[in-house]
Amino acid sequence: MLDHTIAKPNSVGPYELHQIVEGLTDGERPLFYDAGDYVVIRSNTNVTPHGKEQPKLKSGDMSVFRLRASCFAQTKRTRHYFPLGDWRSRHKWLKKRARGFEIIQLHSTAKSIAIKSGRMDQTDFTGVLKVTDVEEFTETLKSGVSGCPRAFGFGMLLIQ
Repeated sequence: MLDHTIAKPNSVGPYELHQIVEGLTDGERPLFYDAGDYVVIRSNTNVTPHGKEQPKLKSGDMSVFRLRASCFAQTKRTRHYFPLGDWRSRHKWLKKRARGFEIIQLHSTAKSIAIKSGRMDQTDFTGVLKVTDVEEFTETLKSGVSGCPRAFGFGMLLIQ
């Protein structure tokens, strides 16, 4: 599994970016992270000749991380997004989904973004994590943080 970084024009929206990423990976539904002027794609497909492997961390190792997510509480079939200023609920949301790692330090910023069916939450997390279970952590790197809509580039845990 490699991380590939490619340039991206700012005018490309989330739906177009999702289609581009799937096209680059032969229909695979990879994790990706939209950083504005570039996108990072985590895939088994050789998207670029310069793909990088994620750092190999051992139990007890610490790393700086980034994550883009959509934070919400769900009742039956309805998503209830947290108020934009409610960082405590967002931090609690992420800590509940930390598989194979624990959060040591955490910062978040949130905004509401427009999508075809309305609006949704976009929370950008940065912080420091500590690996607690290498197998679970590796699975989180491969499949993303649970509960995130991957089609919009959410859920991909980026580590340094």
